[in-house]
Formats: sequence, C-alpha cells, structure tokens
Amino acid sequence: MIPRIMADANIPCRVDALKLVDINQEFDGFIESQKLPRLMAAVVGAEPKVWVRASFARDAENYRTIEGECRLTVTMTCQRCLGDVEITLEGKFKAGLVFDDEQAKQLPRRLEPVEVSADEHLRLWDVIEDELLLSLPEFPSHDFGTCEAVKHNLKQEVEETVERENPFDVLAQLKQK
Repeated sequence: MIPRIMADANIPCRVDALKLVDINQEFDGFIESQKLPRLMAAVVGAEPKVWVRASFARDAENYRTIEGECRLTVTMTCQRCLGDVEITLEGKFKAGLVFDDEQAKQLPRRLEPVEVSADEHLRLWDVIEDELLLSLPEFPSHDFGTCEAVKHNLKQEVEETVERENPFDVLAQLKQK
C-alpha cells in the first residue's frame, strides 16, 4: 500500500493509531516546542518548533509500528562554566503499538512498546517528547576548546607554573656553595 504523507503540517497531539497503521500514514512536520512541558522544564530554552517525521505501518511480522525521528536545538546550562550552551537533540525511534503489558512482552526486542489507549488513540506528542528527553545529555557542556571555564583553568595553570618556585632550587644553591 502506498503511504499517505502529511508534509509540512503541524503534528497532531492525539491520533487514531490503528487507523493510521491501516492507511500507512506518514507525518513530516512540526510541534511547537513550548507545548512539551516536561522537555521545557529540563532546558533553559528551545527553538520554537520540533521537526518530526513519523510513519505508521505494519512490519514484515505484522506488528503495528510507529517509526520516526525528531530534532530540536535547545539551550542548556554548561556544567563546566555555567553559561548557556546550544545542543541539538536528535532522536530516532521504532516502536510497537500495544494495548497492555502482556502485548508489550510479546514484542520483539527491536521494538519499544508504546501503549495505545482503549479507544485506540495515541498521544503522539508524548512519544516525541519522551524521545527528546532520552536524547538530553547527562552533563551538557561546551566543546572542550570553546568552554570559558576550561580556557580560564588552562590560563591559571600556565600562570601558576611560571610563577611557582621549584622547592629544590634551595638544594641546588647549597650544592653550589
């Protein structure tokens, strides 16, 4: 079956997942980043829109799946210098749609379980937000050469080595006498 593509559109928050699988629906669009509260609580700021591509289909083993990727540049606090650092988050996912824990246990390991509600709806934004949260770095920081704290520490170390006296200079002077 030829996939149906919704390109450059706003990604819907809640979707009829099983219907989208049956028609091989693909989304290629955006979510307003401010509408992802858990992610916004974890960062200092973010670009206005999250880019998302998601495909609903059945795989070769007839499992209902959602596969996709997402990307967003966020601002976080550098853990070295405490300044702002921009980080591009990129997430890729391949999940199996399930209704309960028992179905989740039956999925092959290559598929992460994503639970669909009893009315066959899926909160797509939650799936995307989870993926972005998982791609956050544990210790955000600037690249080593560009971080102000690293530059400051290196400068201090150079100054200390130049100014510091060698404790064995006194012995060398005594030996010369």
